[in-house]
Formats: sequence, C-alpha cells, structure tokens
Amino acid sequence: MARYSNEIKETMVKKLCLPGAPSALQLSKEIGIPQASLSRWVRQFGGEVTQKNRRPEDWSPKERLQAVIESQGLGELELGEFLRKNGLHSYHIEDWKKEALSGLAPQAKRPRGRPKKDPELVAALKENKLLKRDIRRKDRALAEQTALVILQKKVQALWGDDEENE
Repeated sequence: MARYSNEIKETMVKKLCLPGAPSALQLSKEIGIPQASLSRWVRQFGGEVTQKNRRPEDWSPKERLQAVIESQGLGELELGEFLRKNGLHSYHIEDWKKEALSGLAPQAKRPRGRPKKDPELVAALKENKLLKRDIRRKDRALAEQTALVILQKKVQALWGDDEENE
C-alpha cells in the first residue's frame, strides 16, 4: 500500500472540491491513485481544505464575531492580507460589525409582570361568566318548579280534587 504525503492528499482534495471538478474515479484514472483513497481523503480532509475557500455567507455568527475582533487592530496592509487569507471583503467585516453592535443595543423596555389581556376578551369572559351563573340559577329554579308540579299531581292523585268534594 502506497503512502502519500499530506501535501499530495491536500492537493487532490482541492482538485476534487473545486467547482466543475472531475469525479474521484476520473481523477483516479488520470493520476493513478486509487479512487477509494481519494474518496477517503475527501471525507477526512475535505472540511479543512474547503474551509479556506468557503463563502462569507456560510460563516457562523461566532466565526463572524471572531473575524471582526481580529480585524479591529490591524493596519491597512495587515487588514488586506487578513481579508485575502479568509476570502473576505472589507464590507463583510463592516456588515458583521454592525450586526454585532445592533445585537448589543438595549432592547425596548418591556413591561414587567404578565401581559395585559385584550379588553374585548376580558369583557367577553366576564359576560360569559355572568351568563353561566344565570343559567345555573334558572336551571335550579326550573328543577324546583318541576318538583312542585310533580308533588301537586301526586297529592291530587292521592286525595283527589278538592273541587269535586265541595
């Protein structure tokens, strides 16, 4: 089994990760390195090699903040070198700086405690409570009247009508 240096591995991974790059099988046929090795190298080193060539939109917020911090103390030449090394433009750093500073700005004061309910909702809930109470009262009164009617019918059935006796 042949051993390859990290430089060769990195070069092959770069070739495979470029836009419009050949497949691992095609590159394998061209250079004589087994396709399985090329595919394994892409899995192993692909993230590290392509990390340098990634788009600014793909940077995480933590990485963006780190780039803003690193770029702050640099002179013009050093800043240019930093930007080229990371594949950035000065407007990326400026935009990220604005985002970071806007995140630190104090938020609008929020009232403490529970939020107030909508007045219409409060009125509707109050009316609902009153209507339910009224229904319960009327149900009890209806049950009482029904019981009285039943008792009167039983009394009449037992003793007969008072009007017939008179």
